[in-house]
Amino acid sequence: MSSPRLLIALAGALLVAACASPQASINKNLSKQPDRPLPHRMLLVRPDIRVHEISTGGIVEQVDEWSNQASDEAAKSLEALAQSSHMFEPVAPSKLSDAERATLEKYSALYILVAGSANLARRSPYAAWQQRAADFDYTLGPGLAQVANDEKLDAVVFVVGTDHISSAGRKAAMVVGVISTALLGVGYIPTSVPAFVTAGVVDMRTGDVLWYSTQTRSASDDLRDPAVMRSVIDDLFKTYPGAVKLSDAKK
Repeated sequence: MSSPRLLIALAGALLVAACASPQASINKNLSKQPDRPLPHRMLLVRPDIRVHEISTGGIVEQVDEWSNQASDEAAKSLEALAQSSHMFEPVAPSKLSDAERATLEKYSALYILVAGSANLARRSPYAAWQQRAADFDYTLGPGLAQVANDEKLDAVVFVVGTDHISSAGRKAAMVVGVISTALLGVGYIPTSVPAFVTAGVVDMRTGDVLWYSTQTRSASDDLRDPAVMRSVIDDLFKTYPGAVKLSDAKK
């Protein structure tokens, strides 16, 4: 696993005790201007969901087939959300040139680093980092401005996540551990790891991260499951300013 993806995986691992409700942050400039128009044409980068298998002995290994399956489900869920909610006009990355896609790939990796930093700051026990998270003004820099101008885009949506699936042997060991502990008062129960997903919207002209949301799910929630992934994406975007405005308008 490359270092940016390792960072986001570690950030997710820190959230074992966190609640399942999505936790969101809004750029301070956007939060101070609630009437500011939100991005309309938004590029939907293919989500990057890494799914791993945990062996009986606790060895963690990424499974590419599972990762592609979960990433595909996230892409479908994101597209379905855009079409049903009308919060923004989705644009597929296939419309970009090879050079534009290469630039986007670099910024995708940068987003993972920035998102990981933002998440750790929000969860930090230290006041300085908590203040940094409160004054949310993270940016990727203006390197996507030319792509935005050429393709008439306003923003880009990034979705990143990680999931860990226990092998059949590990699941059996969990059952044995529970029974042993219940009967004998002594036993070892292998721990499970929750799923972790983040979504963010970045202004392509300024590079500002406008909104960022994270969610953890129970280890029993499999991100390869279409229903689970759709639920995760829907929950994440409930905190997006565009969704909040739509909800208020319906009241």
